[in-house]
Amino acid sequence: MVKPGLLFLPPDSAQTRQLFPQQLMAQLDELVDVERNLLGRQLSEQELVERIRGKEICITGWRSPRFSEPVIAGADRLRLILHSAGTVKPYISRSLFERGIILTSSNSVIARVTAEAVLAMMMVGNWEVRRWIAVMEGGGWKERETTIPGIQGKTVGLIGFGSVTRALLPMLRAFRLRQILLYSEHASRQEVLELGAELADLDSLLIRSDIVSVQTSLTLRTRHLLNGTNLGLIRYGALLLNAGRGELIDEQALIHHLKQNRFRAVLDVYAVEPLPADSLLRTLPNVTCFPHLGAATQYCREGIGWDVLENLQEYLGGRAPHGAITYEQALLMSEH
Repeated sequence: MVKPGLLFLPPDSAQTRQLFPQQLMAQLDELVDVERNLLGRQLSEQELVERIRGKEICITGWRSPRFSEPVIAGADRLRLILHSAGTVKPYISRSLFERGIILTSSNSVIARVTAEAVLAMMMVGNWEVRRWIAVMEGGGWKERETTIPGIQGKTVGLIGFGSVTRALLPMLRAFRLRQILLYSEHASRQEVLELGAELADLDSLLIRSDIVSVQTSLTLRTRHLLNGTNLGLIRYGALLLNAGRGELIDEQALIHHLKQNRFRAVLDVYAVEPLPADSLLRTLPNVTCFPHLGAATQYCREGIGWDVLENLQEYLGGRAPHGAITYEQALLMSEH
């Protein structure tokens, strides 16, 4: 029996070997006829046009070339694209879906780990980890009357109702929160209520929340969703988290407000990455910065590859791949 042809686009790198270890690649070789990218870099769009012909399946990843109209026109046998990352928006065109090509994403794996990262950021911020490490390293100790904000008893405001928020909500049930507020243009009040939260407009969420977590997709509508005006609504002593995309917050406006020491922030994403060494965000005392660690766990790196394999097995078995997404869903994902 002739095995389906599969074009494997991620170039050989330490990260690719994390996602697709030798054992997993051996299983791919058993199922399909794999053509690997041996160039040591991403293919150009023209190179993809030349290589995609005759292939039924393609595995893509971060910074893969875009499946533009010319690529789709040359993809005479393509039926399935397995994306070994989260957002697919930078890589697709409408013609891909019009041709009936199935597109899957490993976003669910990444979302679960990003939700874990958000929870860790809440802990780091409201347990004042940065402050108390500095105190201990300096030989100090707490005063007898010292208290810290903590998480229990707080109102948490979540901005965005994607897969990260859906994974985070069950985790938050372990805490005795006063309330969970949620802002989204794509959620119904009843659906949010059933998940134990209250739908709120953005200004109300910022005013009422002790912890504000930004984890929505980056689109033209959400760029600088938090700006110089509404950042001023965040209450004194609150904690702001960003594990979504840096451009969701106007960074210069954020720095201006943080300098006033009204609220604190824990950030994992930035407008420019890596974060410039001279950025004030690195040195402001009320900010804790992480180097975009959101999906960097061993579980996530290993889980993505196995998720791709599971989607492939489902397709080859005549079943609908669990990670398949529609064009409408793809449009709601982040620009990068």
